[in-house]
Amino acid sequence: MGAASPTAGKDEPARPASDRPIPPAEAGAQARDVAATTEVRTKDGAIPLVTVEEKSGKPDITSTPVRSPDEAAAVAEQKASDGDLHAVDVDKPVKALANPDDPLFGQQWAFTKVPFVAAWAADGTQGAGVTVAVVDTGVMANHPDLSGQVLTGAHFLHSDTGEPVEPGVGGTDDFNGHGTHVSGTIDAKSNNATGVSGAAPGVKILPVKVLCGDGNGFASDVADGIVWAVDNGARVINLSLGGGATPAEQAAVEYARDHDVVVVAAGGNDGTGGAASYPAAYSTADANVVAVAATDNANAHPSYGTTGAYLDVAAPGGVPVSGCANNPAVEILSTWNDGGYCSIAGTSMSTPHVSAAAALLRAANGACTAAQVKGRLRATAADLGAPGVDSTFGAGLVDPLAAGTSC
Repeated sequence: MGAASPTAGKDEPARPASDRPIPPAEAGAQARDVAATTEVRTKDGAIPLVTVEEKSGKPDITSTPVRSPDEAAAVAEQKASDGDLHAVDVDKPVKALANPDDPLFGQQWAFTKVPFVAAWAADGTQGAGVTVAVVDTGVMANHPDLSGQVLTGAHFLHSDTGEPVEPGVGGTDDFNGHGTHVSGTIDAKSNNATGVSGAAPGVKILPVKVLCGDGNGFASDVADGIVWAVDNGARVINLSLGGGATPAEQAAVEYARDHDVVVVAAGGNDGTGGAASYPAAYSTADANVVAVAATDNANAHPSYGTTGAYLDVAAPGGVPVSGCANNPAVEILSTWNDGGYCSIAGTSMSTPHVSAAAALLRAANGACTAAQVKGRLRATAADLGAPGVDSTFGAGLVDPLAAGTSC
């Protein structure tokens, strides 16, 4: 097209259109001011001055290249002489929507199934301003793709012998890798020419360590971690873990509900007809938990995925190959606790995609309650499997673009 590339420069706020015609002298002064302060230039070095006139109830928009503030003032005064000029400003650069430049982004097939990049462009937040608690094995906070993204958290762990241990500040190391992987899916830095991209790279991660290096732990620690996360600013809590029903965990997720925090939990890896996984299954207990099913790279049901009426939405979880085997064509690639990257699969990997979608919605519309976020994610999911809500995919594949900014 005819528009030219701008020079790099500071962000410049838009000058709003006036609800009245701008007199020539005032228009000239405005044009001189914006032309003198802008750093935007066309390819041949001109200042792109934009004027908006109202003709027959319709905006008439003109972009005029000028070489100086005085020339800008003269153009604006001439446009205002007919009494129909309503705005004067400098043109703003735009660019085609492009995928992040992270070198491993092309291996993150989840982004081809769920339109996170388009959602970023639509709402402009990338999740900024929202804190997501990752209640897990901790997070490698100094990972190159997570550095600066991770807050100081806490740990709630029993000892290896099963004895309770006093909770403490921390959570910013990870002796397993699972929590770092989950965090990268949510919040790895995007467009930084490094590694992978998170699905909501504007959020901050609040690490809450409740699982030991072997990936195991106790429900009471999970419950304590949920309560602590609620009390320390989390707007979304990611629970890529599961087990049996316990009153402690149920009380904790209800505490989150009562404090308007979205809880997103893994639907389970016990296959069709397997035992319900909690806390995900509290989805049916008025706790506002978002229970997440897994999909593979063909939007089908992976055999490990637990099925049940409690499932709310589905998201990419992949198909496991063997450990951290790095098979991103079928698994989910993300950050790992060795400072590198690893691909693994499971509903643990599905869950952070939905936490990211919830964070994007809360960032775009802070008035959305936790219950409304859950309802909106369900209502806008792309149907999979049997028509309508089913026990395999819930309402369907999560769609943050369709969820938009409304409640």
